[in-house]
Amino acid sequence: MSSNERKTIQAFLESHSTLALATIDADSHPQSAPLFYVSDDAFNLYWLSSSGSRHSVNLTANSQVAATIYPTAWHWTEIRGLQIEGVASSITDENMRRDILERYQQKFDLPSGFETVMGESVLYVLRPRWLRWLDNSVRFGYKSEYNLTHTK
Repeated sequence: MSSNERKTIQAFLESHSTLALATIDADSHPQSAPLFYVSDDAFNLYWLSSSGSRHSVNLTANSQVAATIYPTAWHWTEIRGLQIEGVASSITDENMRRDILERYQQKFDLPSGFETVMGESVLYVLRPRWLRWLDNSVRFGYKSEYNLTHTK
């Protein structure tokens, strides 16, 4: 991935707020959930959820996930976004959790007292192994695909 492509994708991730996370339940049925997220330089995506939410329960049985991030579009030339596949897990490292939650608070206009909700929520990370960048403003069907490797 070129440095320009990396910068384009990072700027896109920073300028958007919501990902659609796809998980599989215990009966192999797909489910999707919209979630606020923050990202890092390695394209990891982080979100907060209740441990009892459907997608969180699904993640305990199957950590393989897919996600999309895209803005609303009304014309085919406006279609752009990311398709992502990877592995999701909870964050248990308290220092990492503190850093990510600080980013979360900087990115979003959260209501007073939301710190309590954050403290009671599980912090998750999606570590992408594959990304597809789509941008019809370049040309119809334009896409770039990337295989990523992660180290913990």
